[in-house]
Amino acid sequence: MNMIVCAAFMITDSQALYEWKQRAAAQPLGRTVLDLEADSLHRHREKLCLIQYADADGVSIIDPLAIEDMTLFTLWLKDADVWMHGADYDMSLLQNAFGVLPHMILDTQIAARLVGFRQFGLAALVEHFFGIKLSKKNQKADWGLRPMPQEMKAYAQGDVKFMLEMADRLVEMLHEKGRYDWFLESCQHNLERGRERFNENEQDAWRIKGCGKFNRRGLAALRTLWYWRDNEAAQWDRPSFMVCSNDDLLRWSLALQEFRSVYPKQNFHAHRAARFRRAIEKFQLMDEDEYPQLPKKQKHEIDPDFVETLERWIAKRNAIAEELDLEPALVATRYQLEAIAAHPEKGLNHLMNWQQQLFV
Repeated sequence: MNMIVCAAFMITDSQALYEWKQRAAAQPLGRTVLDLEADSLHRHREKLCLIQYADADGVSIIDPLAIEDMTLFTLWLKDADVWMHGADYDMSLLQNAFGVLPHMILDTQIAARLVGFRQFGLAALVEHFFGIKLSKKNQKADWGLRPMPQEMKAYAQGDVKFMLEMADRLVEMLHEKGRYDWFLESCQHNLERGRERFNENEQDAWRIKGCGKFNRRGLAALRTLWYWRDNEAAQWDRPSFMVCSNDDLLRWSLALQEFRSVYPKQNFHAHRAARFRRAIEKFQLMDEDEYPQLPKKQKHEIDPDFVETLERWIAKRNAIAEELDLEPALVATRYQLEAIAAHPEKGLNHLMNWQQQLFV
């Protein structure tokens, strides 16, 4: 069964936003839903393009590109307890756009995992609970496009249309399993982690996954090429991956680390290829004292029986997860278990309270 939706109310001016805020502020805590759309697949620096809102009265779509002053929204947001689904990326969008997060984010993805769902994407859950298949046609659409086609508005409201009823069913399941307190603590923990990630220094954004074994020369090459790519993407106003992939950066940097030659990709136009060669020349002229420092790796002081101790904790974690019908990593990640195995007296502090209680 495919989803059929009517047109959602589009909020594009301050007066309509004021009327929306009056409605939203009157809703009980925890009875509103948010989802966001950005243009990250189409622009160099992504921006928040759409805010989908739902409550018991229906769906509204707020257009932050059309409204110059979004203060009314942020004033509501900072005191709101809202439902979202898989909110990690949306948290970064809100913080970048407004510097504000909700008072509380109740995440249906966290709820679904805690009751034992293995397929916990929004589309999978909507199909499970309602037998409705959400369209994926506009999943990668350019949400900065104006005027926005009607089918994109329909897609956008589909992401929030069923959330409150789905949340109610998930909460009921959490209570039945005695895990609702686990859910609240996990949501609070995830919100705090979102704030921490945003406050972290991003000056080493070029240290991408896969560079952990590079020496200082390889890191210098990677840093040079990462900034070259970022500048190319900025001039083009396209996402960095459209210039070249992270795998390309790693492959070129490893070659330069090993004093091998690298060449621009064949699909680079002449000016881009020339700038690529100049970036390589810049790297080659660097003094070694200009190379980045290797990251300080935090190593656990381990005893000779560490591996055996870790395996016992993993086995215990897996047994708990099997008994509760949960993903093992939800009970405790390997990183958390390594911390416990290295320092049993302090390692449990890496777990949330509900996780700690499972190991007692």
